[in-house]
Amino acid sequence: MLKKIIAIKNVGRFRNSAASGNRELARHSFIVGANGYGKTTICAVMRSLKTGDASHITGRKTLGVSAPSGVELLFDTGAVRFDGAAWTATKPAIGIFDGVFVAENVHSGDVVDIEQKRNLYRVIVGEQGVRLAQEDARLAQESRAKTAEITGAAKAINPHVPAGMKLEGFVALPEVADIDAQITKQQQDVDAAKQASAIRDRKPLVEFPSPDMPSTFAGLLGRTIDDIAADAEQLLNSHLARHGMSDGGANWVARGLEHASESCPFCGQDIAGLPLVAAYRSVFSERYKALADEIASAAASITQLFGETALARLETLAEQNSSAVTFWSQYCDLGTTSFELPTATAAAARDLAKVAAELLRRKAGAPLEAIELDATFNSAFAAYKTAQAALGVVNDAIKVANANIAAKKAETGATDLNAAEAELARLKAVKARHMPAVNVLCDGHTALVAAKEAVDAQKDTARAALDAHTKGVVKPYENRINAFLDAFNAGFTITETKHGYPGGIATSSYQLVINNVPIDIGDGKTSAGEPSFKNTLSAGDRTTLALAFFLAHLERDPEAANTIVIFDDPFNSQDAFRRRQTVHEIMKAAANCRQLIVLSHDATFLKQLWDKAPHSERACLGISDQRSLGSKLSEIDLDRATQGRTATDIDDLQTYLVNGAGTLIDVIRKMRGVLETYCRTTYPSSFLATDWLGDMVGKIRTGGASHPAQALYDELDQINGYTSQYHHGENMGDITPDQIDPIELTGYVRRTLRIVNALQA
Repeated sequence: MLKKIIAIKNVGRFRNSAASGNRELARHSFIVGANGYGKTTICAVMRSLKTGDASHITGRKTLGVSAPSGVELLFDTGAVRFDGAAWTATKPAIGIFDGVFVAENVHSGDVVDIEQKRNLYRVIVGEQGVRLAQEDARLAQESRAKTAEITGAAKAINPHVPAGMKLEGFVALPEVADIDAQITKQQQDVDAAKQASAIRDRKPLVEFPSPDMPSTFAGLLGRTIDDIAADAEQLLNSHLARHGMSDGGANWVARGLEHASESCPFCGQDIAGLPLVAAYRSVFSERYKALADEIASAAASITQLFGETALARLETLAEQNSSAVTFWSQYCDLGTTSFELPTATAAAARDLAKVAAELLRRKAGAPLEAIELDATFNSAFAAYKTAQAALGVVNDAIKVANANIAAKKAETGATDLNAAEAELARLKAVKARHMPAVNVLCDGHTALVAAKEAVDAQKDTARAALDAHTKGVVKPYENRINAFLDAFNAGFTITETKHGYPGGIATSSYQLVINNVPIDIGDGKTSAGEPSFKNTLSAGDRTTLALAFFLAHLERDPEAANTIVIFDDPFNSQDAFRRRQTVHEIMKAAANCRQLIVLSHDATFLKQLWDKAPHSERACLGISDQRSLGSKLSEIDLDRATQGRTATDIDDLQTYLVNGAGTLIDVIRKMRGVLETYCRTTYPSSFLATDWLGDMVGKIRTGGASHPAQALYDELDQINGYTSQYHHGENMGDITPDQIDPIELTGYVRRTLRIVNALQA
């Protein structure tokens, strides 16, 4: 319990609140002070003590003073001090209903915005809910921080992510060991797909022809005319020898025989029946001619197989294959074997053809003679076989390459270019993803995502607990609010109290019900043409709603029995019934809390509370303005301050101000009595009990700037001048009767109530 406000120094109007007569507080403590004297400052000090937030005090440092702010409070557990920067201890068990509570939790001005909704949520859910909400908010903030980190990490990775690929997919790409080889192959597939028509129409490589020597070559050279009779052959040979025609003579005879019939083509003699001619015909029969034809045919065949035309064909094929290899190497793996024509092939073929032609020429000159294969032929043939083997290796490679080419043709026919390009892009992305520098970035991104997921899981758990708690308290809280509103005869209720998480922070909302019509409370953006909080509730209604929120919260607070509850002017703009109900509710709350402190500018309101408090548990202080010394706290006699008819007179003045009720002359006379009582009780050492208003004005004038009531001089002087003409006897010599102007009187009544701090807001 707060036992004493020892001192408040250099905070607001308090240069040093300590003064003689600054008594200790009690369980029921009441503080009277005019508006602007320091009531709000005391609440700010207590709010700072509750939260430990020094700004509530440092922001109110007395202007024009260089000395630091300081506060010293005495509790039943010992003294607590504020040294200008921090408290020696905090006291969380403090509940404060004041303008700050209203502005932070209920409405600001005439609207309810997001901050009020968030703070009201904390009022509704209580300390346990606040802890859950704080944990939810902390985790939500941590999640947002992780999101920001992830966004930063993503910005570093994004330049490496291919167009069309999401960052998450890029980060998840697995590493591939032979990625370069796969990229090369896939690039070939893409190129192939792009050249599908060219690939489809392009011919494969052509194998080089590798002709063998005719198998009949050696046999042909060794053949003779074995079907000629021995005597005919002998006769022919002798005849030719006698005429020196052994070498090539047979051919000469064979050609001449074609022109001989019954007579000799040379001498014209009859040759019919001559044995020699018969021998000629036998030797040069059809078989002989056929042999000659075979020799000629073999010579032509050798020329065809190994002649210059055939060799030129090989060169042409070599050039075609070279071009084909260049083309197909873009799309196929053709291996490492050379596809070029072996350099010895043409020379070996040319040499073999030359030697074979020479042998055939000799055979053609002596068809009946056997020609042996000589060493020259055998050497040329061996060289050719070696070249032929080398050519076979090339042709085998061509066969393998052509098989790959055929596969590529078939594959290309079924290849989807878009799919092939997408796969190539993916493979390139895999390579980029696992570059050392990018790998570090991706690993960091993955770790941040995992950390955020862990935080989000915790947040989901915390929010589930918060939702469960909130659902258990919102409806009962709404019901209790409406019970208080009914007790205050408010004429409206609330409904649809619920919570949400706009911006990720727990927030409450509700609707007003007026004449059974639900109305959204709206916010600062709500049009003035729509029914909402700001245009459906009067100032008194708003105060009543705020008080109902506070009382319902206090009633549900499990720590209320240990709480110091502070009310600062809790009845602004309320009518007499609500004022009395406010007194009742405050005292009911006091019964359930550790200590009650009520601050007000209206002594008569505090007197109503004072009368309900146990005599042994009550204390009353007043805040007086001592000009250069600032505001001071000292004990006052609340009974004396509100004794007699003054309270009733103030009520009558307030009633006249509100609805014009009352006799005008009576209203004027009550103004003087109210002001005289106020001055005597507020400045007891300055005025006598017998001083009237005029006397008081004269003493203030004489005292000048040093008089404690100097600040009231101008107002008191004018009101005294106005009311004195009606307070004394009528001047019979005045030919113009005094007439009271209600408008003028209203102005003076307002000024009177303002002086005595009884003007309702």
